[in-house]
Amino acid sequence: MNILKSKYLLRDPDNVIEDGAVVIDDDGLIEFAGEFKDISAPESYRIIDLGDSAIVPGFINAHTHLELTHLHKSIKSNGNFTDWIRQLVDRKKGWAESEYALSVRDGITSSLRSGTTTVADITRNGIALSELLTSKIRKSLFFEIINFDPASAKETINDFKKIYTAIKTDELLSIGLFPHAPYTVSDKLYRDCKEVSEDLGVEIATHIAETKDEVEFLARGTGHFATLLKDFKMLKGWKPPELSPINYLKNIGFLENGCILIHCNYMTEEEIDLIEESKSNVVFCPRSHEYFLHEDHPFSSLKDRDINIALGTDSLASNDTLSILDEMKFIRNHYQDIKPQNILCMGTIAGAAALKMDDRIGRLDPGYYADIAVIEFMNSEVSNVYDGIFSQDSECILTMVSGEICYDKNGLAPFSN
Repeated sequence: MNILKSKYLLRDPDNVIEDGAVVIDDDGLIEFAGEFKDISAPESYRIIDLGDSAIVPGFINAHTHLELTHLHKSIKSNGNFTDWIRQLVDRKKGWAESEYALSVRDGITSSLRSGTTTVADITRNGIALSELLTSKIRKSLFFEIINFDPASAKETINDFKKIYTAIKTDELLSIGLFPHAPYTVSDKLYRDCKEVSEDLGVEIATHIAETKDEVEFLARGTGHFATLLKDFKMLKGWKPPELSPINYLKNIGFLENGCILIHCNYMTEEEIDLIEESKSNVVFCPRSHEYFLHEDHPFSSLKDRDINIALGTDSLASNDTLSILDEMKFIRNHYQDIKPQNILCMGTIAGAAALKMDDRIGRLDPGYYADIAVIEFMNSEVSNVYDGIFSQDSECILTMVSGEICYDKNGLAPFSN
């Protein structure tokens, strides 16, 4: 067995231990997490001494598109979301399968280097699967569903079923279903996706309430999305439900038994009530939100409710890094009223809960997987460890998934189970 030790250990956001250590068994599980002095005969273990750093639970990226990693800085945002979509579609034209694969591979590397141990990744073409299968990162791979024609909804959902039955999941891989958004998925297909997710026991998520244009499109069938879909020949007699986005999902039964809602940028208090009642999860992507010049996120209202709020990065087509640590730093700088413990919770426990993995990741407790990030910061004499973790100069120096080192900045002697 092996030991990681450091100046600080955060078993979870509310438990900070000085001179802490984690004992990892040969199956990649945590056997002990506490003060180093409480370990009997530590000399009988292999020890990695991480010095003046903090051992924390590995970060969980609850929403990302790794296939878009190579689009970094290639799309300009002018505040018009549908214009961004047009640029996205145009930039990907001509991409070979190898380009998608390299994009995913680089996204995985970037994630691990920043302390992310679990990703909820969205795949449009399935290419991400082969790359993720060879990676040691923990992944929940959501297959993106797009079809606005209700007449062919059954065919689309049957295609997913065939893909799903051919995939062998394991402790590092789970599969989810991702009907893209209410402007690309018909109401019938949304219902079918929900039914299939419950039949198969897989998680389901969707983009929702992301832009004002989406709100207008669902309410009146007008605006930029109507123009975009006409250009793509996708409307075909569609009529608007005349509902707000969250009310629309409620009306078609999508919120029943909970789901994962990505973005939720534009909502009323009534819609927030619906999310809370359904026990659905919200994923907030702070820096992508800023990139698109959105109005203030209804974050303050959400955090005061019984709503689980996790963090995502979205893709590098609308962000500068795939780092959940960077997302937490952003929140620390922009939302001064939020306790740092709650910010760390959003990047760890809340992500695990959204993905239904909170019984095995998100904390450094005995019996949990040894999914670990080690954060180093320049000022080791900080009075509050969170000031160090969320300082601008802090960085991840080591990442571990199931007890296996996946990133080691300082070249510490790696060990294997």
